[in-house]
Amino acid sequence: MTARVDRVAPFLERLSHLNLDDLAMLALPEPDASARTELLQRALDAAESAGRRTEAREAPARARDAIVRAFSFRSYDATWLGLNWGRSMSRPTDRARLIAAIEDAAVAEVVADLLPPDDVGALREPLELVASMAGTAPLPYPRLDSPAGVGVVGVAWFVGALSLVGPAVIATLAGIASLRRRRQGPTGNRVDGLDNDQSVDD
Repeated sequence: MTARVDRVAPFLERLSHLNLDDLAMLALPEPDASARTELLQRALDAAESAGRRTEAREAPARARDAIVRAFSFRSYDATWLGLNWGRSMSRPTDRARLIAAIEDAAVAEVVADLLPPDDVGALREPLELVASMAGTAPLPYPRLDSPAGVGVVGVAWFVGALSLVGPAVIATLAGIASLRRRRQGPTGNRVDGLDNDQSVDD
């Protein structure tokens, strides 16, 4: 018996290396529902004829699980000073269209050698469009391997340390000043012993 070929696994591996911020840079248009339904039906019919119907049926779910899991991890947006709850990637409709494009591309991997090139291209095209935006998303935080990033991180650490040490330094200086005021009289002479002009003979 020959081992079962997993045609979707390499696609999922490539998908895992895509940056979600880059994918969100391009909003896909709403696909034509009837044209998409007919295209997917042709793909399923071709897969069934080749004994791959189960694989074609499972491909969208596997791709959807991978991208939804990536969205879940991406929603945890940690910063140097806590969590950035206000930062959102894209609109829900844009995310839904992106997920649909990834599902269709996964189906294309199963039937790439069974369908006409135009149909395979139509299944892959939406994801290829958003994947072409790789490297275009602005960095939310500076890269630590760049001089600018190192400088910003250094300033952040200095400000953080100053915010922790500063109050203690100010309190210490205030305490010293208060102690000196208590140890001096109204004319500036010391009051914890004899005045500067007093004689020890008295």
